[in-house]
Amino acid sequence: MEVIANYDLDTCITELMSCLRNEVSVNPRLYHIMKRLRTLFDEDGDGVGDAAYQLHSSARGLIFYPSDKLMMNVVASPHMTNLLFSDEEDLLSTKNRFIKQHLLEKYNGRPSEEYIENVEDETEREELRKLIEQFDELDSTWSQPSSMSYCYLYFNLIVACAIHGNLSPSSVHDGCGTLRGGNPQDKSAESLLATAALRRAMELWTDPLVLASCGDAMAPAASLALTAVKSYRSATTPLSPLCREHELAPGLPIDRLVMTCMSELLERAGSATYSVKLLEHVGGLVKVNWERFSSVIGSSFTAPWKDLSIERRAKLALAVIHYIVSVDEDQSSAFGRNITQPYEALNNILKTLCGMQNPRDEGIYLSVWQKAAEEERLGNEGAGHNATSRAFAYYFMRGASFSCKSMWGVLDMVTLFKEFDKIPRIGKAPEDAKAKEMDECLRLARGDKQHEEMNAIWK
Repeated sequence: MEVIANYDLDTCITELMSCLRNEVSVNPRLYHIMKRLRTLFDEDGDGVGDAAYQLHSSARGLIFYPSDKLMMNVVASPHMTNLLFSDEEDLLSTKNRFIKQHLLEKYNGRPSEEYIENVEDETEREELRKLIEQFDELDSTWSQPSSMSYCYLYFNLIVACAIHGNLSPSSVHDGCGTLRGGNPQDKSAESLLATAALRRAMELWTDPLVLASCGDAMAPAASLALTAVKSYRSATTPLSPLCREHELAPGLPIDRLVMTCMSELLERAGSATYSVKLLEHVGGLVKVNWERFSSVIGSSFTAPWKDLSIERRAKLALAVIHYIVSVDEDQSSAFGRNITQPYEALNNILKTLCGMQNPRDEGIYLSVWQKAAEEERLGNEGAGHNATSRAFAYYFMRGASFSCKSMWGVLDMVTLFKEFDKIPRIGKAPEDAKAKEMDECLRLARGDKQHEEMNAIWK
């Protein structure tokens, strides 16, 4: 395949179109053409932008193609299964790959300057500063990432393996349709392909670094997620054996799904309306008392949040707080479409996963909010940027609502978040009791040293 390694962009596209239109036979050149395209996108030569959109249109056409045989031939081509369904391609931009490799595990992203200053170990602090210099240099220039250009082709090929979509004027609707192979429980070759593709598509979409890298090139993901959740999970059906622990559908753990939908809404993604529908659907599911059905349906019927770790529950709680205080009520539209904020759904989801709907979950309830308050790196942003969300956890734990079990079921957590966010800082209202409490909670969240510095700034 040395000849393909020298193809220019036009030749690659011509050859690729020939491969993707052939329902009769498997083409062993397909994988190498895809890899060559990725290289050309990385090199960012002339015509890459136009090529991305041309390939997007062609790949979309495969989603609407009714026959399953064409996509079966695509994945039957040598190495294509690994390319599409494994981690061989990560779809990360250079900046987000740097975060994953150097900053994610320890600092949850790019830490704040205050956090860096307060790193006690001098060697660690200097090493961190060098990393931040490299990150800021990557962050200072903007152009469409090569991963996003490639994603217009790559992600839509995966979607086409998962679903026969309904024709639509916009790619945000391309995930609406019928899963290939029909009922996934039948385990035909086509349905197994659809399950594998669905899992890969959803795992990519719910990875915050991939989503930040590829943006609207993953536009069909939210509508595909809604189709999948409705197909795999209703209020009275047992967990599909094709779903793993905590999943509503293959590749969709309940906490990651909720956090991704909130991220899409904050970014005003074109598919935001589907994110709202997903949150409302999940909000309806969590209201069901799952134990009520266990004696009828059997022990295989379990809530998808059963045994979800305290850390993951706390991370979700902080993400919901972050969303509520970040959403701009005066600009609640996405690309000109009015978006109704799914506050009731988020209230139900948060209280259920935090153990607040059932008094018997008191241990979960206490542990989740304590973990949310104390763990800086569980927040939505890099270390040092999550003080407000964590301060609410302290504020809530120190208030009367926290200790009164009889109030748990009727608490409107969203309203509490909003009220908290409007409390004035102590520098502006020193005699206000709530401002003093806010100040104390921020002190607890930041720590004494940073608190004194921030207090001086407020005043």
